[in-house]
Amino acid sequence: MATRWREQQMGGVAELTTRFAAWLRLPMMILLVLTGIQSPVAGHQYYAVLALYAAWAAARLVSVHRHALGGAHGAMMAAVVDVVAVAVLSVFSGGADSQARYVFYVLPMTSILWQLPKVTATLGGLCVIAYTANSFGYLHGDLTPRFWQVVADVAFLLWDVGTCVLIADLLRRRSERVSALLDNRELLLRDALAAEGRERAELAEALHDSAIQNLLAALHDLEDVGEGTAGPALTRAENEVRRTVREIREVTFDLHPQVLQAAGLAAALEAVGARLARRGGFTVHYDLRLTGRVPGEALLYSTARELLNNVVKHAGAKNVWVSLAREEGDTVLIVCDDGKGFDKEVIQQRLRAGHIGLASHYVRVESAGGRFSVDSAPGRSTTVEVRLPYAPEPP
Repeated sequence: MATRWREQQMGGVAELTTRFAAWLRLPMMILLVLTGIQSPVAGHQYYAVLALYAAWAAARLVSVHRHALGGAHGAMMAAVVDVVAVAVLSVFSGGADSQARYVFYVLPMTSILWQLPKVTATLGGLCVIAYTANSFGYLHGDLTPRFWQVVADVAFLLWDVGTCVLIADLLRRRSERVSALLDNRELLLRDALAAEGRERAELAEALHDSAIQNLLAALHDLEDVGEGTAGPALTRAENEVRRTVREIREVTFDLHPQVLQAAGLAAALEAVGARLARRGGFTVHYDLRLTGRVPGEALLYSTARELLNNVVKHAGAKNVWVSLAREEGDTVLIVCDDGKGFDKEVIQQRLRAGHIGLASHYVRVESAGGRFSVDSAPGRSTTVEVRLPYAPEPP
């Protein structure tokens, strides 16, 4: 699940990079206009090409905002258009004397954020070729000073391209390292959740098979004794044993709800909601449109249980709404209450302070490739939305 989430995140970064590159063409258009104004040889041909280039740049800007154009292939084709357009504008504004040639120093920098060294190197190579071709006008008459001037300019451009390629490679390696760390985090989280689930199941089984059974046996003996000798002390003892059995059963349900394994997430949400509603004195309204087995249901159940526990402890609510549905490939759990609300920064503060509870579920959901969003403020209702990718869990 987290792998798909990371792919979506990387796609979002690529799309954002494409948009930045499209916006960066706007100041370049202004500089090209100024270049044409100060050039004594820039004529109608220069402004005609510049108008076409500006129209294409505007269309590109609109397209990347309306459509998810985050592919490297499309960005490379756009970069080729940039190189060709700047080369033609350089020719029409003085060739070797045109200030537009210096745009070739900037174009490789726009490809760094793609973190694709080969793409940056290819674009840089095209810029070097175009810059060198536009510098041929210097090579006439006395070649010596002009030749070495062109060589120096090209050397600086090659150094610029090499630096851009190096930075792109370093960014790519850093991204790969971060991705590997996220993979390790996901595996550790999955192992921790699995170990926690096993421990909860073992503890619940031990309580059910030993403590509860012993208490029921003691209660049976007390009832047998009470048949012959009734008294207030004996009655109180029986009531205390029954209350203890009930409390241990509730703890056992919290540790490992059998209904989650037997009937699925929807039934488990109804069961835990009914139990906590009695404790908190509120009414739960259900909208469970997703029944049966749900990927990540153990995490969703534990998160819902923690949210409802918080309603019992802190919200002072009269009504709670619990919904479960599938939207756009995600399993969506929403818990809303009409309580007194809280400051959303509390979650991050508790997380930084090392507290468990709601903050730990926030980390678990995010690490599992989901999204955990809270809409609340002191004095008004609270809505928490949890989204997990609706995909089969890995073995």
